[in-house]
Amino acid sequence: MKIIKPNIIFGSSNLYFFKSLLKIFNININYLKIDNFNDTEYNINFLKNFSGKSIFILQSLSFPIHDNIINLFLILNYLKKIAVKKIYLIIPYFCYSRQDKVFNEYNPISIKLISNSLDNFKINKIITIDSHSSNFECYFNTPIKVLKSTSLIVDDIVKFHQEVDIIISPDIGGVLRAKNLANYLNLELVIIDKRRPIVNQIKIFCMIGNVINKKSIILDDIIDTGNSIIEVTNFLFFHKIKTVIVYATHPVFSKQSYIKIINSKIKKIIISDTINFNYKNSKIRIITTKYLFIEEIKKIMLEEYEV
Repeated sequence: MKIIKPNIIFGSSNLYFFKSLLKIFNININYLKIDNFNDTEYNINFLKNFSGKSIFILQSLSFPIHDNIINLFLILNYLKKIAVKKIYLIIPYFCYSRQDKVFNEYNPISIKLISNSLDNFKINKIITIDSHSSNFECYFNTPIKVLKSTSLIVDDIVKFHQEVDIIISPDIGGVLRAKNLANYLNLELVIIDKRRPIVNQIKIFCMIGNVINKKSIILDDIIDTGNSIIEVTNFLFFHKIKTVIVYATHPVFSKQSYIKIINSKIKKIIISDTINFNYKNSKIRIITTKYLFIEEIKKIMLEEYEV
């Protein structure tokens, strides 16, 4: 039987992750060349004609966020003009997902602008992982699938023989995700009621559940400044928790905030590779999400060619 390789190109973000994903399909070249003019404008050149073909685009919308967004829009605009058959967009980290509500009457819902812009390109499907909130998908007219990292976390816990008594959601918004993991492992769920009166500052109102002398896992989607997860950890140790291990999907780590986490009371932090992160430390471990995306690509290929 002839093996059909997917047509895959990737943008300028998270190159190591995308190249390692392509190796699984035995693809060794990116048919997209991205250069910059002297004024930093992008110059996009395709090295293969994709007219009439289905194509997968890989682009993580991490730092530098706005460069990567423009990069993606230029790619999509070109593919729309040459009339490709179908476009499948894989975005491991989706920027602006936290800005999915009106915080005050003068704030825009920023994710709506991004979703409206992507809808204009008539993408057939968007695939991402661990969105910030449950209403994230509601802002898109384009079909979107949000993968879950729960299975990866369970595998990691088993592989490293992590001793766990409780699963902790660090805020109300993450309860469903933490509850799914707690149910899977048959463990108690603890909920922190944490709110943000202003950007990048938190206030903890209360805690639901008992943490005294417990070994815990905090489940989070994004770690940005690190202030929130450290504040929650300090709060838990004040209430006599025994250990805190953190699992977070998207290591934004703005302004090298991982240094604060390394120096905190957190025993270990396990992150994924949706955002490129090269710093090595015994407190930090990286698990890959690429096989989840590979399975989605394979499913789409099977539907495309009815194998």
